[in-house]
Amino acid sequence: MIVTISNKYGSGAVDIAARAAALLGYTVVDRQLPVVVAKRMHISRNVALEAEESGRSLGSRLLSSLELATPEVVADNFGQTFDESLLREVQRAVRDYAARGNCIIIGRGSSVILGRRPDVLRVYMFAPREWRIERVAQNFGLDEKTAAAEVDRIDRARRAHLRDWYKVDMGSSAIVDLAIDTSTFGEEGSANLIVAAVHAR
Repeated sequence: MIVTISNKYGSGAVDIAARAAALLGYTVVDRQLPVVVAKRMHISRNVALEAEESGRSLGSRLLSSLELATPEVVADNFGQTFDESLLREVQRAVRDYAARGNCIIIGRGSSVILGRRPDVLRVYMFAPREWRIERVAQNFGLDEKTAAAEVDRIDRARRAHLRDWYKVDMGSSAIVDLAIDTSTFGEEGSANLIVAAVHAR
């Protein structure tokens, strides 16, 4: 069985996934994906991560930084073609990990990439914005204003990624089998719900 997790930032998805994986004996696939993608595309891991975490395309960010110094650079050199190549490699990496089975894949549009399959459980984790802001502030030692800006920025980027590339909304019933309010169930309860759903599936 493969579990995919999409989530609003600050809802505790990584910790919950680790708990569920330990109970199931599964592997968590998270930061491995950008490493694999970076190696395949011969780019740095940081570039791959930056592409995931920004609401703008990598091509447009590269152009913004280069166009002043290199005005003759045209969009086709760094634009959509590069971003589409990056997307294809992410999709390929997700499918490669899924082919091994018994894993929990966090983010990267994995719920859309793998789709509705009998061996896939698509989980969406969310929580009220203020709860997530407080959690992010505590976990990273941030003031509330900075934490709020980060929560909103990453939420926007994740929504934009799904809409721009897959034409779906985050949390849509079309890409979710199980939705969990992590502020209600906590880490342990949320992990237990995932485990129960895997066994039920």
